[in-house]
Amino acid sequence: MKRRNFLTRMLAGGALGLGAGCSRKIEPTSRRTEDSPASPDSGSGKTVREPSREIPVLAETDVLVIGGGPAGVAAAIAAARTGADTWLVERYNHLGGLWTGGLVLPLLSTHAVDRQSRTRQVIFGIGGEMAGRLKSLGMAISEVNPVIDPEAGKFVLEEMIRESGVKMLYHTWAAQVIRQDRTIRGVFVESKSGRSAILAKVVIDCTGDGDILHWAGERYEVMKYHIGLVHRLGNIDRIDARKPGYVKRGIGDPTPIPGVNWVNMHGPDEQDGLDVRNLSRLQMDFRREIWENVQRIRQTPGYEQVFLLDTASQLGVRMSRIVEAEYRLTLEDTMTFREFEDAIGVSGAWTTMLYKGKKVPKTERPCWQIPYRSLVPRQTENLLVAGRCFCFEPALVEDTRIIGTCLVTGHGAGAAAGLAVQQREAVRHVDRSRLKQLLLRQGVWLG
Repeated sequence: MKRRNFLTRMLAGGALGLGAGCSRKIEPTSRRTEDSPASPDSGSGKTVREPSREIPVLAETDVLVIGGGPAGVAAAIAAARTGADTWLVERYNHLGGLWTGGLVLPLLSTHAVDRQSRTRQVIFGIGGEMAGRLKSLGMAISEVNPVIDPEAGKFVLEEMIRESGVKMLYHTWAAQVIRQDRTIRGVFVESKSGRSAILAKVVIDCTGDGDILHWAGERYEVMKYHIGLVHRLGNIDRIDARKPGYVKRGIGDPTPIPGVNWVNMHGPDEQDGLDVRNLSRLQMDFRREIWENVQRIRQTPGYEQVFLLDTASQLGVRMSRIVEAEYRLTLEDTMTFREFEDAIGVSGAWTTMLYKGKKVPKTERPCWQIPYRSLVPRQTENLLVAGRCFCFEPALVEDTRIIGTCLVTGHGAGAAAGLAVQQREAVRHVDRSRLKQLLLRQGVWLG
C-alpha cells in the first residue's frame, strides 16, 4: 500500500496519536505537563464531537516550516539551500510576520560589543542578505538596526523564497500535528481548499506562539507580556512648525519613505497572547485608540495634513510560549561572552538590560551566542523550534523576541533540518561540527 493511501486510512481510523483535545486555562506563568489539555477554554464548558473523515495528503516533503515570519523565511531558505525539499506555510498573504505585516520595521539587533569592547555587526547569513538587498533598493535606513519599508520587505523575502525553490502556501493555517510515538509525521492544515495534510521528515515550528510544539506535547512556559498595534502616519514632511499654536506631538520615527513615520505602541502589560477573545478585544480597542489619537494630532495647529496611512495587519503579540529544550539560554550566558560548541549564530543588543542589579546600556552590552540545543525540544525526534518561542530565561525576552534573533534562530534551524534529512538522523543527533561548517558556508558569523 502506498504511504499516502496508508496515511489517509490511518487518519480516518484514528490510529495516529493527535494529542489531547481538552481545555486548559492559561496562567500568567505556567508550564505544560503531560496532563495539560491542549486547547483554549471555550468559556461555556460545552463540547461537541467532530466526526472522523479521510483527509487528503497535499504534499510530502523533507522539511516543513510552519510560519512565514523572519524565523520561518530564514529557516525555509536555509533548508532549501542544503538541497532539502522544503515547504513553507503562512497564514497571511505576505512573508515577514511582525517585521512587515506587523509594521515592526527596525531590524534589531544587528550590532553589539565584542571582547575588545568594539561595537560590531553580528547579524550575517540570510538575515544579512535580506538587509543588504533592502539597502540596495533604497528601502532601508541606518546601518545599525536598519528600518525597512514593509512592502519592500515582503517583496524581498518572497523573491528569496522563489530563488531558493521553497514551495510556498499562503492563506493556510496549521491546525494540528500528526503524531506517532515521538515523531511528527506531518501537520494538518486548513485553508479555503479545505483540510489537508502535509507529511514531512522534519518540522520547524516558526509560529511565534509555539503552536506546533504545543500540539506535539512538548513542555513549555507561558509568558504574558504587553501587546500593541503599530501604525504609520503620512504627510509628516508637511507639518508646519511655524504655525501659531504649534506644539510638538509624538509622531513616531522615520521610515525609508519620505513623509511616512511608523508609530509603535507598548500596550497594556501582562496580556495573554493565546486567548483569542482577549486578542479580539485588544484589536478593537487599539484601532479606536489609534484613530482618536490621529484626530487629536490633526486638530493641532501645523499638523492638519497628517493622516493615518495604515494600521498593522498583525496584532503585536510580543511573547507567549517558550519551549523547554535541551538547553535554556540564560541572562548570565549573554552577558559574559559564553561560548557554545554548538553555536548556530550570534545576536546583538538594542536596549538597556538589568544585570546583577545594574543597568547595562546597549553601548556596553556583549554580543551573545545562541546554542543549537536551545532549538531542540526534549521529546519530539524531528521537531525544531525557531523564533521567539525557543528556549531562554524570561529575563532575556527583550533580546530573544526581536527580528534579528528570529533570523538567526531560523537560519540555524533550517540548516540543521536540511542536515538531519541528509544524515537520516533525528534532529538532536545532527553532527554539530558538520552543522557549524554548513552555517559558515552559508555566511553565518559564529563569533
